[in-house]
Amino acid sequence: MGLAPVTGGKIGARLLVTGFRPGPGGIGRVMVNLINGFARAGLDVHLLVGPGDFPALASDLAGVPVHRLDMKGGGQAVEGLRSFLRELSPQAVLSNRDDASTMLVAAMASMPVRPRLVLRIGIHAPEKLRWRNPISRWRRRRELISTYRGADLLIGNSEGVCQGLSELLGVTAPPISTIYNPLDVDRARRLAEESPDHPWFLGGGGRLLVSVGRLVRMKDQTTMLRAFARLPGDFRLVVFGEGRQRPRLQALAEKLGVAGRFDLPGYADNPFPYLERADLFVLSSRFEGSPNALLESLAVGTPAVSTDCPSGPREILGEGCYGMLVPVGDYRKLADAILDTLDRPPSDTLLEEAVQRFDLGHAVQQYAEALHLQVGGTPARSASL
Repeated sequence: MGLAPVTGGKIGARLLVTGFRPGPGGIGRVMVNLINGFARAGLDVHLLVGPGDFPALASDLAGVPVHRLDMKGGGQAVEGLRSFLRELSPQAVLSNRDDASTMLVAAMASMPVRPRLVLRIGIHAPEKLRWRNPISRWRRRRELISTYRGADLLIGNSEGVCQGLSELLGVTAPPISTIYNPLDVDRARRLAEESPDHPWFLGGGGRLLVSVGRLVRMKDQTTMLRAFARLPGDFRLVVFGEGRQRPRLQALAEKLGVAGRFDLPGYADNPFPYLERADLFVLSSRFEGSPNALLESLAVGTPAVSTDCPSGPREILGEGCYGMLVPVGDYRKLADAILDTLDRPPSDTLLEEAVQRFDLGHAVQQYAEALHLQVGGTPARSASL
């Protein structure tokens, strides 16, 4: 599935949004919420993507012009991006991914008049660097510092992410602001009404645990599996997502004797019916930024437990008020937290309270202020940023 450019657009301030990984992924749902929120608020929003398929963007964006440009490579790619920016003439650019951000900084360096550049950071940068080998860590750290210093503003999607940026950049950091990932609660609940096509979610059986996330080392689903193996035999676990860790997880499930109660069905275009019908959502990450699926589970009324990783879960779960937090990598405590939460789940009122802080309309206004744009007839209050 590809994205076809469309014509039209709003008459408000022009905003370019870019920085997406091809293929499926949860970040697409967050950015679709935000982009559609910008468009409804009257901004002339444009989307820039590279080669490849972008399922979440292709299926859910409505009336937003889409442009394609290969932003990988050296000087020729930088010049192509610079020409595109001159032609489109956006007042502001919001970049969602480090590689695109690096290209934008290079392309804007020689522009006498350039748009405001705001970089959205969705991961705890120092923690992510810590998992690299020393040589790769040193090189990547230099690259990130150079890119981030070229921005007008950095937006972290949690307080922990912003603290990590301050740690990484020190006194030479540009302004840093926290804006939580927006959640369209009404849309999530509408999507949850669709029928699931996985038989375990159609009723019957014992307790059903669910997780959503790429099958990669940072998500540490091996700890989740080891915790699951300690639970009673009527429990089942489904992890939606795809990635390189699939063979390892399947082998571990066989070794632990839980393969018949564990399933990896792949990526789900609409995870909400599964989140809503599960008894509990489980997150076992080593590090995060602000895990979207954790928040989405609360939005459809499903309690959650999570590792207390840097960063995001502690903020989403209100220091443990809305869900239990356990140490990273501790499968025994994770298993205990699962059982304790199922025995004494948080009330619907608490879960409702947890998601109200992530209101989409509030996030759109915050981003507009950060981008120095005007939405809904209200001038952006840039002085606060």
